[in-house]
Amino acid sequence: MVNPESVTKVKFNNGKTAPAIGLGTWQSPPDGSVYRAVKTAIECGYRHLDCAYIYMNHKEVGQAIADSIASGTVTREDLFITSKIWMTFYRKDRVPLCMKQILEDLNLTYLDLTLIHWPMCLKQTDETEWPADDNDKLIEGDCDFIEAYQSLENLVDQGLTRSIGVSNFNEEQIERLLKVARIVPVCNQVESTPYLSQESLRAFCAERNILLTAYSPLGNPGSTFFPPGFIKKDLLNDPLVLRLAEKYKKNACQILLRYHIDRGMMVMAKSTNPERIKSNIDLFDFELDRSEIEELSALNQNYRTLEFHRGTFMKNYPF
Repeated sequence: MVNPESVTKVKFNNGKTAPAIGLGTWQSPPDGSVYRAVKTAIECGYRHLDCAYIYMNHKEVGQAIADSIASGTVTREDLFITSKIWMTFYRKDRVPLCMKQILEDLNLTYLDLTLIHWPMCLKQTDETEWPADDNDKLIEGDCDFIEAYQSLENLVDQGLTRSIGVSNFNEEQIERLLKVARIVPVCNQVESTPYLSQESLRAFCAERNILLTAYSPLGNPGSTFFPPGFIKKDLLNDPLVLRLAEKYKKNACQILLRYHIDRGMMVMAKSTNPERIKSNIDLFDFELDRSEIEELSALNQNYRTLEFHRGTFMKNYPF
């Protein structure tokens, strides 16, 4: 177990702090897998959990949290829990409905951080999370992320979430949001790896006191979300990554996670494998030097794995 006190903390623009590494729960099925992953992670020293309405596994995550609290391993205040509002809930009267469901499923009274999951909006409906026409084309909604975000601001006032932010937003969208936001988003969660270094976006956000958070930091190796052969680049076997792993007596995953932390970012590491969950947080007995961070960033090819192809026609598609 890693001592949770040794885990680097980031400080948000509202003064609140969060552990720099969190357990991601995307593609962690509610068949016992995500329950075991969350329990294991908490036992290993993780205190940050990254969830979302659309992951469809909140109830199991919530049970693992409840059992970890009941056993005395942690208290609720020890944990930092993030979730995300889904695109079918962006109308101002629907954001609270999504939040109510999230809290109910997680068996919590508040979230530490709530994000707008994507800048696009889908048809506002309770019938399906993926409203589509007869040709399987997604049906775009007529609301805007500004409306959803302003509704989130009200949830901060009500004490249902302590911080709010966005995910998958580009610079222009953040600029537009900041013109009307009463509460500045604390972070923007995006895909990030050395092959998609996001350095321009990171610097842009930093200038505005917004933290960049990385998802899919390992390049989605072996992900069942993608068809076979879709992932073209093997980041875990990149020669530079392997050279640094050998130098620091770490594995490639640990180098890639540390790369983000040493750039002042938060990073979400998803796994349901107990050994990988354990090793992914074993990051705080070394750090990369500035030249190594720059070398890794120089690998940038703007190679994005999660392009959300079905949403390219939408007005707020970010890429």
